[in-house]
Amino acid sequence: MSVSTAEIQKARSFLFSHHKRGFGIAPARFAGSAKELGVSFRELMHFISILYSRGQGQQALRLENLRRISSGGQQ
Repeated sequence: MSVSTAEIQKARSFLFSHHKRGFGIAPARFAGSAKELGVSFRELMHFISILYSRGQGQQALRLENLRRISSGGQQ
């Protein structure tokens, strides 16, 4: 997904205002992810923090499996 320079600058500003090294996240990827998911930078950062705090995404994988099973997909 194409991200404008202004969006990248906003992402960089957000990342570096919350951490002196910007959490090691590339601003262009961060902006692109937020745009693709349709969420704010704050919501995306919250999601990333949940993934890291819950054992490398085990909860997210568990929820995805439950969604797939409940929709009649394969297990």
